[in-house]
Amino acid sequence: MNVSSFTNAFQQNQILSNRPLQSQPINDTLKRFSENLLKVKSKEKDMQSRFDTFEMSLEAVEQKEDSSLSEIPDELLKAYLHLYEDGANMSQENEKYLMEYREQLSAFDQTIQEYQNMLDGRSEIPEKMKPEDVANLLHQTKTAREEFLQKGANVLDWASKRNQLNTQEGFMGRAYQKIAGEKNDNQIDSQWSVDTSAENIYSEIDRALASAHKVTSVFREGASRILAELRRRGYGNEQSLQLSAEDQATINSGYAERQSPFQAILDNIWATVRKNAIEA
Repeated sequence: MNVSSFTNAFQQNQILSNRPLQSQPINDTLKRFSENLLKVKSKEKDMQSRFDTFEMSLEAVEQKEDSSLSEIPDELLKAYLHLYEDGANMSQENEKYLMEYREQLSAFDQTIQEYQNMLDGRSEIPEKMKPEDVANLLHQTKTAREEFLQKGANVLDWASKRNQLNTQEGFMGRAYQKIAGEKNDNQIDSQWSVDTSAENIYSEIDRALASAHKVTSVFREGASRILAELRRRGYGNEQSLQLSAEDQATINSGYAERQSPFQAILDNIWATVRKNAIEA
């Protein structure tokens, strides 16, 4: 294998911290984890691509009057438009967080399975490693995975709470009630969460992802309806109706370029794993 390929994989996840590779068993874990993470990301690339750009659906833009919006003053409607755009962008970002959480856990689980296969005799133990080395790496990886599972879920809990629809109170709540009107869906649960004790953590993440996507859809539909009403009133593509250049740049910056909300957790996990490997 080309050493530079997996070194780049380490650097993308800030695992090596610019240190040279050392001939320690722990580097086998870092190498395997990074390779598995890249494999997972490659498989789920199509799912991630739908998050890369925020686009309001203008197919719903018609010239007929929207009864729930018709009495709202122009300037207030513009304010609501930007609120809904912000809500959609934030919820869309939460979906990306859930996807990344899923990817990281999958990389952990694949690495764990590879070590278990070695101990069960289903695959060969790497050269210069002993069964006890593999057993230790398996234990270390399981411990790291559990820490990421719990602390990563706390990050997601924060992300969920920051983007509640708050349909009962506050300015966003009044905006939601005004825009939703008769389409108000009281069944929408904007504060999703991930239960780390779930029997199948991936099904649990997918459930949260579906809830988060529904919230995104509510905001996007609301923004489209507002924009349709503003255009019905004679507003076209005025700058006041568009996302700012800074916001648009942020939205289009791409999944890989954003700072991961899990990076500090992963940095601490791998630092602990290295420290334990040195002390072992």
